[in-house]
Amino acid sequence: MDFGLGLSARHPSLLAGHARAAEDVGFSHLWIYDGPRFAEAHVAMTHCAAVAPRLIVGTAVTNTETRNPTVTANAFATLAALTGGRVVLGIGQPPARFEAFREKTLLIRALLRGEQVDYHGKQLALPAFPATPPKLLISADGPKTWDFAGASCDGAIVSLGGWPRYLRYAIGMIRAGAVKAGRDPRALYICAWTHCVVGPTRRQAIDELVAQASRAIFRGALTVSHEALGLPGPLVPEEVRRRVLDDLGRQDREFAPAGELAAALGDDLLQEIALVGTAEDCARKIDELAALDGIDQLALTVHAVDREPALALFRERVIPRYGGGQHSI
Repeated sequence: MDFGLGLSARHPSLLAGHARAAEDVGFSHLWIYDGPRFAEAHVAMTHCAAVAPRLIVGTAVTNTETRNPTVTANAFATLAALTGGRVVLGIGQPPARFEAFREKTLLIRALLRGEQVDYHGKQLALPAFPATPPKLLISADGPKTWDFAGASCDGAIVSLGGWPRYLRYAIGMIRAGAVKAGRDPRALYICAWTHCVVGPTRRQAIDELVAQASRAIFRGALTVSHEALGLPGPLVPEEVRRRVLDDLGRQDREFAPAGELAAALGDDLLQEIALVGTAEDCARKIDELAALDGIDQLALTVHAVDREPALALFRERVIPRYGGGQHSI
């Protein structure tokens, strides 16, 4: 299994240190957050690939609305050429029509293969493209994206990737999409994404996770259907779900519901969703995830004031035991 580290660098000065640390720990991939609150992703990937020459770099995730798809294709083709192919394109659906997302993603895929495409009525091809195109993984979190990932992409990034019962369901749906399209489902590359805090006590770790990662965790948990989780009913009442999702979508209130939701979901469910607790708690959870069929990479964002306990867990115990996956991606 491969292991990836997510990097949400608020300032460019953080890039080199975190990239070298990820490489030293033994992570195979470094995933760069793409958004206006972080260091610009294309520049950041280039810098990180230069200072950490064994890492594969990628976006987690870029989108087809804020970035022109032809510019995205050209950027990744150029970076693939400059790094010897150490790049992977993670792309997600913005708040837009799925069909528009699908069309733009396929356009990027065609350009990276060296094909000529019709773009706004004109024929367009990249000036240079790598012999082996960068792999394209889409963020897949529902029926349409599961099916699209299986039918037309190289694989998927599955959020809530620390939640075993959700992962089993999502991977099954992605593979079903591949079978329906006549593709080999086991050729797909599945990256399970989760959030991680390793603390001296379980209580301290959970509190830090809720404080720093509640937006990502709770948004995902509240948008997954309870049927997909095998639960008898929704995690929280519908009125609470609507109100909380509205808050999570606003930058000025995105952490406001953290305490309420943490109390409603409970510590046990938070530990099921994420990689959180003591080193022993997290080691047991990784054993459980590694036993699941279909996961090619476990990627995580490390939260906490002190990141070293989490990095030490992976450096000393996890990667020596499970590392060494499909590093060709």
